[in-house]
Amino acid sequence: MRRSTGDTVSSPIPSPAWQALEAHRDEIAAWRVEELFAADPGRGPAFTISSGGLTADFSKQRLTDETLARLVALARERDVPGAIERLFTGQHVNATEDRPALHTALRGDEKVVADGEDVLAQVQRCRERMRVFSTAVRDGSWKGATGEPIRHVISLGIGGSYLGPRLVVEALAAIADGPAVRFVANIDPAALDDALAGLDPASTLVVVASKTFTTQETMANASAARRWIAAALGEAAVAKHMVAATANAAQAERFGLPECNVFPFGEWVGGRYSVWSSVGLPIAIAVGMPAFERFLAGAHALDLEFRSTPLERNLPLLLAATGVWNRDFLDIPVHVVLPYAQRLASLPGYLQQLEMESNGKRVGADGAPVAHPTCPAIFGEAGTLGQHAFYQWLHQGTGSASCDFVVVARPMGSRETEHAALVAHALAQSEALMTGRVTGNAHRDCPGNLPSTTLVLPSLEPAALGALVALYEHKVYCQSILWGVNAFDQFGVELGKAIAGRILPAVASDPPSLHPATTHLLNVVRKAAQGGTAR
Repeated sequence: MRRSTGDTVSSPIPSPAWQALEAHRDEIAAWRVEELFAADPGRGPAFTISSGGLTADFSKQRLTDETLARLVALARERDVPGAIERLFTGQHVNATEDRPALHTALRGDEKVVADGEDVLAQVQRCRERMRVFSTAVRDGSWKGATGEPIRHVISLGIGGSYLGPRLVVEALAAIADGPAVRFVANIDPAALDDALAGLDPASTLVVVASKTFTTQETMANASAARRWIAAALGEAAVAKHMVAATANAAQAERFGLPECNVFPFGEWVGGRYSVWSSVGLPIAIAVGMPAFERFLAGAHALDLEFRSTPLERNLPLLLAATGVWNRDFLDIPVHVVLPYAQRLASLPGYLQQLEMESNGKRVGADGAPVAHPTCPAIFGEAGTLGQHAFYQWLHQGTGSASCDFVVVARPMGSRETEHAALVAHALAQSEALMTGRVTGNAHRDCPGNLPSTTLVLPSLEPAALGALVALYEHKVYCQSILWGVNAFDQFGVELGKAIAGRILPAVASDPPSLHPATTHLLNVVRKAAQGGTAR
C-alpha cells in the first residue's frame, strides 16, 4: 500500500478485533440503512443515547448491534478504559512531548496532581483572577488610561486560541451583554485594520492569547495593536489596554506587560483545548463569568459521564467508533459537520482544527507508520446555507461522506415558525441522505445510503455548548487510541513555518539561496505588486 508521496505504509497483521470487524463489514456490505429500519421498526430508539444533556441518534449509521459490539471489542482491545483514566489522572498521554493533557482539569473540581503539581489549586487561582478582571471590565471598574470604560475587546490569537473563543462568543450571542468582542487571527494586515476600524483606543482592550507568546501571526498583530494604542494614548497606556493569556508568562512580561496583566495557564493545556483556560477571557467579558462557568460545568458533566459510563453506552466512545468504522471499514474519506444553527456557524472550522490537527497523523504513537487511514477530511457549513452550496455533491457526487447533523431543539431567535422550518430541513436532509431517490431519470436519481449521526441540544445555552465541545474532544481522544496515534502533538504544522522564516527576509530584499521554485514565485509576486496596491 502506498501513499501519493511514495512513502511506504506498514501493513502489520491486523489485530483480532480489527479482523473481526473486517469480516463483519464483508457480511453486511450490501445492506442499506433503509433495510435495517425495515427489519427493525424500533431501530431509532435502540440506537439513540444521551449524555451530558445531549442526545445522539446513530440509527442512520450503516451498522448493526453486532457492529457496535465488535467496535466496543476493539475499544477494549486497545484499552480505551485505561486511556480514559490516564487522561484524567495527569499521566503523560502526550508521549512525544512527554507531558499530560489536562484540559479536563480546567472545568472540574477533582484534585489532580501532575508531575508533583497541584493542578486544581492553580486552576482555581486563575479562574478567580478571570472572575475579578472580567467583572471589573464589564461593570466599568476597570477603566482605560483616560478614564473611559471598556466598550470593545480585540481578541488576538490563532488556532485554538482564536477558534475556541470565537465559537463560544458567537454561539452565546443571545446572552452577550458585555463589551463587544472582535476576533483577529490572520497575519494579513487587513484583518487587524478591519477589526480596529471605527474603534477608540481609549475604550478598547486587547487580549493576546498565545500559549508560547512567540507565535508569529499573533505576536505580529499584538505588536501592531500595541503601536496603535501607544500612538494614541502614549506607551504608559498599554498597561490599561492590553492583557495576555499564555503559558509563557515570562515572555509576556518581556513583551512589556506587567505581571498583573498576565493570566497564565499550564504547559499541560494544548492550544486547541485551551478555550477552558484563561484563553476564554474574552468569553467571560462578553457573557459574564457566571455564564462562562456554566459552559465549564456543562463540559464537566460530560467528562464525568465519559469517565464512568460503560463503553456500550458511552457517547464519546460510540461517536469515535462509528467514525473509525466509516473511515477504515466503509472507506469513507470525508466527514461533514452540519450545524442547523447560525450561531454555530464556526463549529465546522473549530472541529477542523480539533480533529485534523489532533489525528491527521501518518505515524503512530510508537513512531511506526500507521497501517490504516486515520482522520478523514473535515468540512461543513451552517444549515441551511450548505444546502445551497455543497449538498449537491453530497447527494449526487462521485465521492462519499459521513455527516454529523447538529440540531437545537428550542428556538434560538424570536420567530418560532422559521425555527420549525430550520428543524424540518435538518430532519429532511438526514432522511434524504439515507433514502436517496430513484425516479428512472438518471439526472434526478440520488443513491442515498450515506451514514449520519444527529446530535440534539435542548437549547443553545452555555452548559449544552460546553457539553457539545467536550463531546467532540473526547471523541477525538478515543479515535486516537483506536488508531494508535498521539492526539496532542502537531509537528506537521512546523515545516511550513520554518520555511516561511527562511523566505521572509527575501520578500523584502534580494533573495538569498532559496529553492528555484520559490525564487520564481517570489519574482511573480513582486512583479504583480508593481502594478499598485489596494488599501
